[in-house]
Amino acid sequence: MTRPPKMSENHFRIIYDGPAVEDGEMEISQLAPSLLALGKLVETLDAIESGESGRVRVMVRSDLRPGSFDVGLTIDFIHSIKEWLISPTGQAVIGAMGLLGLSGVGLIPAVRWLKGRHIKTKIVLKDGNVSIETADADILVVPAAVAKAIDDPNVRQQLEKFTEPLREDGIDHIRFESKGIKSPEKIIANEAEYFRASSGSDPTSQAKFRATYQIKRLYFERRKKWRLSNGAQTILAEIEDDDFWKKVEAADVAFSADDYLVCDVRMDQWMSSATGLKTEYVVEKVREHIPAVKQPRIPGT
Repeated sequence: MTRPPKMSENHFRIIYDGPAVEDGEMEISQLAPSLLALGKLVETLDAIESGESGRVRVMVRSDLRPGSFDVGLTIDFIHSIKEWLISPTGQAVIGAMGLLGLSGVGLIPAVRWLKGRHIKTKIVLKDGNVSIETADADILVVPAAVAKAIDDPNVRQQLEKFTEPLREDGIDHIRFESKGIKSPEKIIANEAEYFRASSGSDPTSQAKFRATYQIKRLYFERRKKWRLSNGAQTILAEIEDDDFWKKVEAADVAFSADDYLVCDVRMDQWMSSATGLKTEYVVEKVREHIPAVKQPRIPGT
């Protein structure tokens, strides 16, 4: 396939780093959705600011480095890069992404600051920036493009998909680098929950119930989602029970494969035209830990 004539472009790198990628390899099931989401994020941010679609596109460039999984990307612009960068749209979109470290508060730092809190008010200031106030009276001033993007359902869905590798074991952080940028943007694994599409919004519906689950995958750190099965359905759930975590951290409880947990579970659901139906599970209380039944050893074996 012949690539269309080359347009103006800007090159940057995305580095997925952690024990799982030290050999320079990464599962395609993790990488592909993350990169696709980033490409759509760039296009959506440009469309939000300019009111037009199809003005930019993201291309992958081979740029592998040892010790991590390193992907080189270029943003191709229809207009010349110089004209685009000095235009209000160009400044706002790149600033909104928070990728290239330009002045002002970008989208990624703003979502990190929000930490899943509700936005109470947005006030447009005289200089064109926007003051965002949370329900607990915390205030952050951001560019107008960031204020538009921070609670846009499409943007938040793409941010969630892009950061999904951080919710898997072995990826510690994702960082962005570009020539001439001294302080690259970085998202660490502990911040991944802030970038969920549902973060900061009230569920459309909610249900609470008690159930027994078999542990299929576990993590000995908070905010990571455990894989649990009730025999008919497998879910990913964060455990919020502080008493349970104190026992884990004090080594007062030991786990083995296929142990059982009797839990009080909360199911939250969000429904929107942009993202469809989204369901998340939270273990509010671990009522009982039941060790798996061990097969008795046959004498002489």
